Amino acid sequence: MRIFTKKLPHPDLPAEEKAQLLQNSEYQEMMVESTFMYLTLDLPTAPLYKDEKEQLIIPQVPLFSILAKFNGVTEKEYKTYKENFLKRFQLTKLPPYLIFCIKRFTKNNFFVEKNPTIVNFPIT
Repeated sequence: MRIFTKKLPHPDLPAEEKAQLLQNSEYQEMMVESTFMYLTLDLPTAPLYKDEKEQLIIPQVPLFSILAKFNGVTEKEYKTYKENFLKRFQLTKLPPYLIFCIKRFTKNNFFVEKNPTIVNFPIT
């Protein structure tokens, strides 16, 4: 797997400083080759509202849409307490066995919430 990482300047900086920082080698895109045995997949957020019959909607998402994170084009922003990064992932070769880790649980200030989204796996 190839991992492309690009550091982002702070959004509050003036445009001139951003342009100057982007010329710096620290803010250029870097590529790292990595081996893997499992992929962590992010689910879309669960809906907050009920449908017209006042019942909760359980969303469904196809496996290929959550695997789009690894197509080499889709970028995702990762934030730390000091810096922001854009990352994109490209699969080059699959291992003999692949494990999907689907992130269903999110933690907020009070408790852990489970995302009830159903992932549809193609059966062929």
